[in-house]
Amino acid sequence: MQLVVREDRRPLLVMRECERCKGTDHALLSRSLDNEQTVLLTRWFHCVKLPPNVLEADHPLTAMFKPQKEGDKLPHLFFVDPDGSNKSPLPGDQSQTQLWETMFSYLDRCYEGDAKKAVKELRSLLNQFDRIDSQALEIRGRIDKEIEKRGPDSARLKKLEDDLQDLDVERKKLVERELEIRRSALVQPVPAADEKAPAAAEDAAAKGGSASK
Repeated sequence: MQLVVREDRRPLLVMRECERCKGTDHALLSRSLDNEQTVLLTRWFHCVKLPPNVLEADHPLTAMFKPQKEGDKLPHLFFVDPDGSNKSPLPGDQSQTQLWETMFSYLDRCYEGDAKKAVKELRSLLNQFDRIDSQALEIRGRIDKEIEKRGPDSARLKKLEDDLQDLDVERKKLVERELEIRRSALVQPVPAADEKAPAAAEDAAAKGGSASK
């Protein structure tokens, strides 16, 4: 697991490609349903995609995709904590509701704040970005027509350019808010028993005492 995690402490989303869906995300994204929320949720995961040969016996990561018990389907993807605990395999044909419930369970445990509230606000921001892009495109079209009709010195151009600048300011504010939402802090892992003693000793030393007091 450490080979995959490295220094990234986010919960993992690990997918394997198969020959049937190679080069796609069909195991994660529905071909017919709304995938916007799924894509937003993946931003809080360390996402890893492995090639089809991960199932071969000599592949160093093949054990990651072994069914947990006899009779289980071969998982197409799974979620897991960076230390390998709380593994949740999914077959690839899971419902969108099941996928979201699984993803939110990791976000609720591994991150501070309300994940559902954050995703709801991000979806609202995306709608606002779409509105700004649409309005900016419409204004640029009006500018081109105005220049074509009355030339670059037209008195109406100033108002249109000001409107375009206002949209740019609004977009920058939305970008700042988006970054703020995405910076939701990871919950710090609880240290193991053998890690707590040195930490206690350091704290006591800093206060001029000792860990044994």
